[in-house]
Amino acid sequence: MTKTLQDVAYQLGLRIDGDPVSGCIENRQSQTKWTVKLTWFCNMVCGELEQDASEERLMRYTKGYIMQLIGGILFPDASDSRVHIRWLPLVEDLEACGRLSWGSAVLA
Repeated sequence: MTKTLQDVAYQLGLRIDGDPVSGCIENRQSQTKWTVKLTWFCNMVCGELEQDASEERLMRYTKGYIMQLIGGILFPDASDSRVHIRWLPLVEDLEACGRLSWGSAVLA
């Protein structure tokens, strides 16, 4: 059975229209060189979210959580333990991030 774009949209709840998710990796060495361990990323960026967290802290936590989803679920590496930093600019602006066609990128 072939997975379709509509399958990705339905099963993962991701947008299939909108701006493309783009970026390139020059070679295999570059692919490994610019990654961060998800456990480190989680501990350093996300950590515990306090009940009375500031808006800035809440945004940082949200962006960190999205990076964990990208590295752990949407675009996992072979060991399922690292995330490439090329995704960081895409989560900088959460409004723009929400307009991206993540479903198309996952299917590709």
